[in-house]
Amino acid sequence: MNEEKKRRVFSAILAGLIMFTTILVAILVYQLAGILIRKNKIEKLDAEITALRQEISQTEGEIEDWSKEWKIIERARELGLYFENEED
Repeated sequence: MNEEKKRRVFSAILAGLIMFTTILVAILVYQLAGILIRKNKIEKLDAEITALRQEISQTEGEIEDWSKEWKIIERARELGLYFENEED
C-alpha cells in the first residue's frame, strides 16, 4: 500500500470509530436518563405507598369506632332518628 491509501484507510477507520463512539455515548446517555426517570418514579410511588399505608392504619381505628353500636346510635340521634320505644 502506498502512503496515500494508508492515510485514507486510517481516516476511514478513525471516522468510523468516532461515529461508533458517538452513537454508543448517545445510547448510554439515553439509557441513563431512562434509569433516572424510572428511579424517580419508583421513589415517588414508594412515598405514596407509605402515605397510603399510614392512611389505612389511621382509618382502621375510625372504622372500629364507627362499627360500635353506641357510635351508630349516637349518630342516628344526631340525624334525628329514634327507636320506636324511645321518646324525644
